[in-house]
Amino acid sequence: MWFSRRKHHAGPPQLHIEVLVRHCIFSKASAHKKRPEGFSREACHHNLKQTADSRVHFTFFLDAPTGGEHFIQKEPHILWKEGTEAGSFLRLLDYVEGLDLHPDTIIYLVEDDYLHKAGWVDILFEGFSLPIDYVTLFDHRDKYMHYPHLRSQIFVTSSCHWRTTPSTTNTFAARLGTLKQDIRIHRQFSQKRKITADHDKFCKLGKQGAILISSIPGWSTHAEPEFGSPFFEEDLCSVQKRFL
Repeated sequence: MWFSRRKHHAGPPQLHIEVLVRHCIFSKASAHKKRPEGFSREACHHNLKQTADSRVHFTFFLDAPTGGEHFIQKEPHILWKEGTEAGSFLRLLDYVEGLDLHPDTIIYLVEDDYLHKAGWVDILFEGFSLPIDYVTLFDHRDKYMHYPHLRSQIFVTSSCHWRTTPSTTNTFAARLGTLKQDIRIHRQFSQKRKITADHDKFCKLGKQGAILISSIPGWSTHAEPEFGSPFFEEDLCSVQKRFL
């Protein structure tokens, strides 16, 4: 049986997306990953901003425990000194918990090494028109490689298809009320760790009834070609170069 725990709240429709982007000076969590030719986090940053529109409000965070220069310092940002992915994510959850916004506000948590296609804002809104709890625009290649018995429910909106998926990374979207409802679980899989156990976290949320969907095809991709969204390969180099 497919169902969502999502509750509709009274009040005006929420016509904007709060995008919270985590940056860092250096990440041990991603230093070993193979990147596309010409990879640049600054290019990912410009890509995200320039493919957004007036319905998006950005807040940027920089984790810099020992100082150092970073391109995001040219823009308004919030400074942390955690030094680990899990530590910075816990700080982000503290920030989310303190937000005084309508519970239906869409919160999009983004890591600093993702690329987005133009139109992703409309697609994200479409995802939240469905009876679900969590949305990712990243169509994980591993779900086609390592899950031979995976079964998904398929949805369709005006622009694309969607599939239920068991897990995603720490780049995902949810309504503020959902995040606050599940914040204990989100914290549980980052506490006393250097890297969040994101797969295990979403699997536990799923066991408790939460529905996570990903767009088909992906409207974003992790800048890691080996595991990136299918059909995104041709865009990796061109998108990077366009914003450098």
